[in-house]
Amino acid sequence: MKISPQVKALLVVILLAGVLWLLWIRYRGVLTRGRMPPRSTQILMRLEKHGIPDFSFRDLSGQKISLAKFHGKVVLLNFFASWCDPCVAEFPSLLKLVDHFKGKVVLIAVSADYTLSDLKSFLGTFHINSNYVHVIWDKNQKLAQEYGTFQLPESYIIDRKGRLVRKIAGSENWASSDAYEFFKDVWAGRISNTAIKQ
Repeated sequence: MKISPQVKALLVVILLAGVLWLLWIRYRGVLTRGRMPPRSTQILMRLEKHGIPDFSFRDLSGQKISLAKFHGKVVLLNFFASWCDPCVAEFPSLLKLVDHFKGKVVLIAVSADYTLSDLKSFLGTFHINSNYVHVIWDKNQKLAQEYGTFQLPESYIIDRKGRLVRKIAGSENWASSDAYEFFKDVWAGRISNTAIKQ
């Protein structure tokens, strides 16, 4: 059976379309990296308009943690995982920031680790001994979904009145002089506008 040139051309076009589709499926994360997914944008707009939703979890020490508990303090809500290299790189600076502010800033670190043993092993390298650092294992990603977290690390800076000041997607050096000045201004109420930094 002889195939006409038109049918051959059509088969080539279908084959190329299939290959392009497969490549798009495989690499779409790389091609769209840095763009906030539409659902995350909607959640962020809701957080800006209606405020930060409270939550209630137990941290790894068994203490019940909620945002309302820290009203009057600046809260840094950080989503991370021990398998995330940028998260690991920024974690020591998060601890230094909290230590620098001596109770004015609270860190709630929300882990997306697959197992509790991975998380505990990671935390064991830091010897955390602070009443102002609370680590939560968000086993089913419930809290991450509620906040629209789409990449790790992501951080939410919440002022003393419980309002979202800034969402930061990606790692930061939280122990820099600029970060200290920023948190000093948030504490003093001089920064209250919401902004996204990516």
